[in-house]
Amino acid sequence: MTEERCPQLVDYFVVAGLTGDSSPLDEEGQQRGVRAVQPVTDLAVIARGLGEDVPEGFTCIEKTQGGHPAELSAGLLNNPHMFLCYRRGHDKPPIEELGVLYEGKDPVRPGWQVIETTPYSRSASLSSGGPATHRTFLMFRRAPDSQALNTLGVTEISLLMPSKGETAPHTYCRVDKNLNTGMVMIH
Repeated sequence: MTEERCPQLVDYFVVAGLTGDSSPLDEEGQQRGVRAVQPVTDLAVIARGLGEDVPEGFTCIEKTQGGHPAELSAGLLNNPHMFLCYRRGHDKPPIEELGVLYEGKDPVRPGWQVIETTPYSRSASLSSGGPATHRTFLMFRRAPDSQALNTLGVTEISLLMPSKGETAPHTYCRVDKNLNTGMVMIH
């Protein structure tokens, strides 16, 4: 007499593609111990040469990709030592795009915000602002409130100096406007 078996969905379970040092995934499919990077939600320009400190909760970009000082106002007379700071979070829609505004030459596009002042109410202009020059500001575009949770935002910002041979990392988008011979990149 033959023994009857109940139908089975699978006979074997195989996990393929893992290396010996791979770690298990948590319930959401993320590697344990690895946290997703929160998006950038706020930007600020500070003038360290005028005694301004990094605002609470912000991170200051101190170095370029190649390890050079990431001073946005390098080379200016009466240099106020301007630096870019950012804050991460989920309390507001993420920043989707960064840009550079040459005041008087470029129009401010709809939906963009210009960083005109530091958190300490000083000018955030990245140029000398002399009579023959246009002021230069950083600007950004934030995701609409209706799409805040369902949109890709900026997760990393890096500064580079092409004159020093620095290039944008593989997955970064380059903002191709001059900041006193520096460049801004976002990821």
